[in-house]
Amino acid sequence: MRKTALVLSLFFLLLLLAACGKTPVSGGGEDKSAENAMVTVTDQLGRQVEIPRHIQRIAALDHFEGHIAFALGQQDKLVHQALYGKLGQAMIEADAGFRAKPQLRQEQKTITTESLAALNPQVIFINSSFNQTQLQQFESAGMKVIALKGETLEDSYAAVRLMAKVLGSEDRGEKYITACDKLLQLVKDRTGAIPLDKRLNVVFTGPRDIFSVATKDMLQSYIIETAGGKNAAGEIKGYWITVSPEQISTWNPDVIFLGSSLDAYSPEALYSNPHFATVKAAQNKRVYSFPSTIGWWDYPAPRHVLGTIWAAKTLYPEKFSDIDMTKVADEFYSEFLGHSFTELGGKL
Repeated sequence: MRKTALVLSLFFLLLLLAACGKTPVSGGGEDKSAENAMVTVTDQLGRQVEIPRHIQRIAALDHFEGHIAFALGQQDKLVHQALYGKLGQAMIEADAGFRAKPQLRQEQKTITTESLAALNPQVIFINSSFNQTQLQQFESAGMKVIALKGETLEDSYAAVRLMAKVLGSEDRGEKYITACDKLLQLVKDRTGAIPLDKRLNVVFTGPRDIFSVATKDMLQSYIIETAGGKNAAGEIKGYWITVSPEQISTWNPDVIFLGSSLDAYSPEALYSNPHFATVKAAQNKRVYSFPSTIGWWDYPAPRHVLGTIWAAKTLYPEKFSDIDMTKVADEFYSEFLGHSFTELGGKL
């Protein structure tokens, strides 16, 4: 009897342990533990961040990350508009769903921890150059923050893949990268064989004034070189370094691109500036505002491929006479933003 009682006791104990080991499931039969699972990712600052496996609510605090979210088809997960400046305004006018979302005034630097927390994002995507003190404030408030880089093509592709992995849209990420590579290859096939001594000398000026130039460390230098030019400031390090008028004259560029200028100056301003009187680009009227009217194409993000095609066509129009730049932009925007360039009011 005692043996039988012991056997029965062990049997019921095993049943009890088995029951305790089972994970409760929802009414729909889904595993709650999988639903609430956490994973760890390494962002592009080398930080390890633990995030939910299943993400439904995100924030993107810079042009770069917002563009990627749209390109991945994940814009419905954005808890705010996440496209800024002229493009954001164009989207407000063209897209009712976008218009209905709240704005974060990132460009006026007025995002607060409280205003962001109120939107309850599960993950916040920021640029790696984001203010580190504010990043720490976000994290201290319990928010999950992932930093992305985009100053080089390689970094921007890695950013797309990381964001796609976090959002479960890897296939869409690869489709985006493939589309970008296809456009870049179109340019390389036509400019790659141009001898170094035949390449046009280019200065790319920036947002501060007409004497701040893009250096070899910047995405704009990649754009120039891929487009078949030489960056006149290619020996300088740093970001948007201000040089003297005499330095511009010494470089004597064939072409000047005005990039990310916030409409602060125009080609006409250079043509009438006495400091540029002896510069070939001004003399030959080869000073161009870098597109576009609804958002910069020299901004870090894979969409700078459009700027690369435009730059190549501008430098060597005879090599790209068959390329309709507006048509290329329309197709790219339609596929990866949901509205064509023309529909949004874009002009070159």
